Amino acid sequence: MSGTIFRSKLLCDNTWLIQGEGCTSYLVVGDERGLVIDTGFSTQNIQQYAQSLTDRPVRWAANTHGHFDHTGGNGWFERAFMSAEAAKIAKTPYPSKRALRYPLDYPVTVVGDGDVIDLGNRPLEVIEIPAHAPSSIAFLDTKGRILFGGDEVARGVMLYWQQPEPQPTVEQHARNMEKLLKRRGEFDFVCSGHGDGLDDAALVEILLEHDRWIMAGNEGTPFALRERDPNEPPPEDLVWYQIEYKRTSTFKGTTIGYDIRYVHDRR
Repeated sequence: MSGTIFRSKLLCDNTWLIQGEGCTSYLVVGDERGLVIDTGFSTQNIQQYAQSLTDRPVRWAANTHGHFDHTGGNGWFERAFMSAEAAKIAKTPYPSKRALRYPLDYPVTVVGDGDVIDLGNRPLEVIEIPAHAPSSIAFLDTKGRILFGGDEVARGVMLYWQQPEPQPTVEQHARNMEKLLKRRGEFDFVCSGHGDGLDDAALVEILLEHDRWIMAGNEGTPFALRERDPNEPPPEDLVWYQIEYKRTSTFKGTTIGYDIRYVHDRR
């Protein structure tokens, strides 16, 4: 398509990565229909672009969590699938986006653990993994052997992303990785919410190892405000709560941002 901000690349059979504004989006196509996982927050029509990549209808979207950089393009689709927690915030633009015109009057179908979205010989199973966001879910594509993990399964995981008390714990994230590893035989690759392609499924194991390393008492470096990267959200979208408690840990090619008060669950 000419005049579009979107770019795409074919990752594997009937699976495309789409880059626009906000997060990384993925078009997953089955025998009967396609679906876009996470829709970014461009005001251009991502549904129209995704439809140009396949001859099967692409009328559905699904969200790994409710943050607006993942849900802003939902209104171009006939329906959006998301968790109950995501539905509470998915239609709320970030402050810098409130003056823009987004189609937000779209129907939502709430899904949870074990639910399946059928694309026609390509089921996507929902797995709840809340930590970065209380609304987070992953989509397990057993046909393509891909886990779409959003911002929870990524080279960089932020466990304190603009959240006031209480913060998510490193232990909670570790439990989620353990949960995903029980299904390890069903996927070979991971696609993350801000990634640029297929990552090896071993990333889940590395993240769990990283979580446990932090839980064993290895503290990351203090969070420090730095000169803003032009690709980051504008200042009005960023609210950092009590940065003196925030740490950034680096381990085997991954980073985890966390709050030192919330390493272990509070019992």
